[in-house]
Amino acid sequence: MAELIVRGGRIVTARGVRAADVAIEQGRIVAVGRDLAVNAERTVDATGLLVFPGIIDAHTHPVYLDDLVSLPITAAYGGVTTVIHFAYAKPGEGLMDTIHRFREEGEAGSVLDFALHGGLFDPAHQSHEIPQAIEAGVTSHKMFMTYAKLGWMTDDYQLMRTMDILGAAGGMAMVHAENGLATDYLQDKTNEAGANARDVFVQTRPAILEAEALHRAIAMAQVGGCPLYIPHMTALLGVLEIARAKALGYRVYAETCPQYLTLTEQALIEQGPLVKIGPPLRSESDRTALWQALADGTIDTIASDHAAKAKTPEDDFFAAPYGSPQVETMLPLAFHGGVNGGWISLSRLAQVMCENPARIFGLFPQKGVIQPGSDADLVLFDPQRRTHITYATQHSNASYTAYEGMDILGSPVMSMQRGDILLEQGTLHASAGHGQFLPTRSGHATLAELRFSGNGDEG
Repeated sequence: MAELIVRGGRIVTARGVRAADVAIEQGRIVAVGRDLAVNAERTVDATGLLVFPGIIDAHTHPVYLDDLVSLPITAAYGGVTTVIHFAYAKPGEGLMDTIHRFREEGEAGSVLDFALHGGLFDPAHQSHEIPQAIEAGVTSHKMFMTYAKLGWMTDDYQLMRTMDILGAAGGMAMVHAENGLATDYLQDKTNEAGANARDVFVQTRPAILEAEALHRAIAMAQVGGCPLYIPHMTALLGVLEIARAKALGYRVYAETCPQYLTLTEQALIEQGPLVKIGPPLRSESDRTALWQALADGTIDTIASDHAAKAKTPEDDFFAAPYGSPQVETMLPLAFHGGVNGGWISLSRLAQVMCENPARIFGLFPQKGVIQPGSDADLVLFDPQRRTHITYATQHSNASYTAYEGMDILGSPVMSMQRGDILLEQGTLHASAGHGQFLPTRSGHATLAELRFSGNGDEG
């Protein structure tokens, strides 16, 4: 007898959509098929619902208003079942000490399964620890090509050195790709001219300087022999760089985020500091180019870049921090904008939010797919459920959402992790410490594995 069976739903995977039941025992999927002749201790009726693999958010920052305990909670309310946190080692901190601390705190308090990326703020004194980190299951490591004034920027010497270390150790590089010194100059120039920082924010971080940094990072990754993951793609010019690299067969993976798929620079005028993020929101033509790149396979994943920080619309724009809360609204916005908006199919949505992140970070087939032997991580999604987004109903510790007042169609109503009910009709059931640490094996997915091959609705 199975412990649980989900009956009557439409299973969504990267290969298509079909009517099927899912039987679960001991935290794993044991059978998938139409009208399964299986008895179970509990039956979940999924009639009228879509059943996705658990959503994987590969880009979260649990170091601001939402931490290693609270961030997974707000993620779970959004249908996310696995998070990959950035374990940022600030200058003066050791990479392995940081990884150990994040893992221990996550295992003690997280309601969700989680993995870690290394975050190198001082690679000159931290990169030598990368082989140890990879042995410990942290195989992707991020550097910043921007934010020189904040002391976060990695110069080309250390970028090349670190990619060389990653290549030799079998890890994957990640970079925030913007030309930091050029953007700092543009910012200084506009400040000296007395320009309003909000009005010129996008002009001081232009898309062409994002594309230039992308080109440089791709070149160094190839020389270093390491795969490269680009988070938070924002613009057509960057998409062209990724497309060129993939056409050459380079192992370059690309991500975009719900904020760039939903909002444009017009939101800066309306919301000011609340949507000050880096790279910035861009034009409508850039927004549509991102959807097209998701549809054609140039961009591989959607992730949140959740970074909930304290700020108000009245704050000084120049002084306001970068970042905003995104994880709880990510899946509904991607469904509403992508599927309802006609940009991508249900299967492609499952691929970019479930299977591709699992493949890129080496969690597949444990995560990211609905098949026998995989973890029973499921999201039951009501495509007809209407939601009015307001910060008052969100579970982040931030006092705002960038999507205040937006009405969308489609929302998660239940989720499971390893067969246990996480979310059910707005109530979170998991307790602190339910989550498990997931070692990764990043950067081994081939471009062919990530290419969209779904054949639509099979009935």
